[in-house]
Amino acid sequence: MSVRAATAFTVPPSLWDSTDMIDALAARDVAHVFRLVQRVTRSSQTHLGVATGLSQAQVSEIISGTRRVSSIEVLTRICTGLAMPGHARMTLLLGEHPSQATQCPVGDGGNRTSAISAQAECDDRSRLVDEDARERYSDVTAIYLSRSEFTAKMPPHVLFDDATDIRAAGLSLNILCQQYADNQLLRLLAAGTRLRCLFLDPAGDAIRRQEREDDYPDGHLSALTELNIQNLAGRIRNRLPTDARERLTIRVYDETIRVNLLLIDDRLCVVQHYLPQIRGVDSPTMVVERTAITSGLYTVFDGMFTSLWERSREL
Repeated sequence: MSVRAATAFTVPPSLWDSTDMIDALAARDVAHVFRLVQRVTRSSQTHLGVATGLSQAQVSEIISGTRRVSSIEVLTRICTGLAMPGHARMTLLLGEHPSQATQCPVGDGGNRTSAISAQAECDDRSRLVDEDARERYSDVTAIYLSRSEFTAKMPPHVLFDDATDIRAAGLSLNILCQQYADNQLLRLLAAGTRLRCLFLDPAGDAIRRQEREDDYPDGHLSALTELNIQNLAGRIRNRLPTDARERLTIRVYDETIRVNLLLIDDRLCVVQHYLPQIRGVDSPTMVVERTAITSGLYTVFDGMFTSLWERSREL
């Protein structure tokens, strides 16, 4: 069978708006998504595999429930391969059911004037919601589907080389401890940069829960985090001039991790989310730049860091 023949199916646009499909997308139930597509297109597992970059065996495992898709990269390939419209793509990638707040009222089926009026009212309300959302979240300047995509666009040296104040909260803080050169970090601190690092406690309960959720061996994340803490405390702090050591503060917290946060010079915020059943490296990254026009999301994450810092303990 040729590739052209194997991919010769089209998903009707109406399928993406069906209740069953929306529920399946929101639950990231790719097996049910595939079954719904097969039902209306008569496509085979081979058709689906060629379209989405999966083997027929992988498609079979997904449909049977023995394989679950959680990688953002694979979910994105499925979105592209099935030509999902924007709203369906976002529902699947975010794993959230669309809000019912902006659903439109339906006019009397036999009254065209009523239906037109209801649609006009809905359009007006949707525009108001969209404008309000754009204003409130206008400080979000970029969203990347994975951390690797973010790092390719904004490598650590671009983020940190000229920074004078860095606040970091997360799990192991590899972006600072593993991906940024020691001599550059020493240069920053010696020149006056303040660095506050908040790690997930390597001896705490939360990090063990995260290891189980991410399917890591027991102690994997704890060991990595402990190594990063020791390197900062020893390899970096001990090499600083005495008067510069107080600029590096290290704390730990023991709470369920929701995001990695980087706040730089009270102007730039990088938010790396932790989503259920998706390892951190595969999760989306959001870039927020503080503006004078609206408080936006910057103040939300700034407040989150402050709250975590106040509940943490110093090492």
